[in-house]
Amino acid sequence: MHMNRRQALGGLAGLAAPGLLLAQATSFPTKAVEIQVGATAGGATDIGARLAGQMLSEAWGQPVVIQNKAGAGGSIAAAAVARAEKTGHVVGLATDSTVIINPLVVADTGYRLEDFQLLTPLYTGAFAVAVHKDFPANTLKEFIAEVRRKREITCAMFGTVSSPRLVAEMFADDAGVKLVPVAYKGEIDGVRDIVAGIVPAFFGTTASLIPQHKAGTLKILGVSFTERLQALPDVPTFREAGLENTVYRWFHGLMLPAGTPRAVVDKYSAQLQKVVTSDRFRAGIASDLTPTFMQPAAFTEMALATRERVQVIIRGKNLKP
Repeated sequence: MHMNRRQALGGLAGLAAPGLLLAQATSFPTKAVEIQVGATAGGATDIGARLAGQMLSEAWGQPVVIQNKAGAGGSIAAAAVARAEKTGHVVGLATDSTVIINPLVVADTGYRLEDFQLLTPLYTGAFAVAVHKDFPANTLKEFIAEVRRKREITCAMFGTVSSPRLVAEMFADDAGVKLVPVAYKGEIDGVRDIVAGIVPAFFGTTASLIPQHKAGTLKILGVSFTERLQALPDVPTFREAGLENTVYRWFHGLMLPAGTPRAVVDKYSAQLQKVVTSDRFRAGIASDLTPTFMQPAAFTEMALATRERVQVIIRGKNLKP
C-alpha cells in the first residue's frame, strides 16, 4: 500500500492514551537504557553515541549502556531496535546509511525507515571531493573542466552503494561529467591510493581527508554542505561552484522503535536538546562535525526527503551492492 509523507510522519510518531503518557513521562527511565550501535567500540561512529549516553545518564540518574553490534552495515543493530519493546529503554544509533540507504538496496534488513521513531541527529558531516596534490586543478571549476577535457576520470570512494557514491553521482549529474567509480572496502585504502597517485580523485568524508589536505599530500576542492565548514574555511561548497543539486549531510543520530509513547519521545527530545547544544558535546566530537539538534518531526521530514532523493539515483542508475 502506498504511504504518503504525512502518513509516514504519523506512523513514525507513535500515540498512547493520555493516562499512560503521563505515567511514562514521570517514571521514564525506570531501569538502564541501552544504545544499540552498529559499529565496533572505539571507532568514529561510536564516540558521539558514548558521549551522548554519558550525558543522558548523568541527567536521568540511570545507567546508559552502549551495545556494539557491528555487521551488515549497521543493519543488525537497527533491526534489534525495530523489534525492541516500545518503552524507551532501547534506543539506537541512526545513520543515513543504516536507516535510509540499506533498506533500499538490501532485501533482508528486517526493517524500513517507518519502523523507527527518529529523535534527533547528534551531528552531521559533509562529503568532499579531493585530488592528488599534482592534479592540474586547484578549484572545483578547474576540476570539472579537466574531467570534461579527459571525457571521464577514475574516482575512488567507499562502497558500491554508499552515501559517498550517491554524492559522487549527484556531482556527476550536476556538473555534466563522467566519473568512473572505484569502490574500496574502507576510506583509508582510498586515501592511501590518492596520496600515492594511483587514483586521481576521491569522494569521501572530510575526516578521512583533512589530515592529508593539511599535510599537502592531496587537495580538497569542495564540500557537500550548504555552507563552508569551520574546519575547512578556505574550501568552498559545491553550490559555490554552481552545483545547486550536490548538497548532502550525512548524520549520526538517535532513534526509538516506532510506536514509542509520545511522552517518552518528548522526554528524550528535551534532554537531547540540552546535550547536543552544549559546549561539552561540541568539544567532545571532531572539529569537522556539526552538532545538529532537530525536533523529531523535522528529523523525520529530513530523512524522508533524503530517501526520496537517493531512491531516484539508486533506481535510475541501477546501483546494487
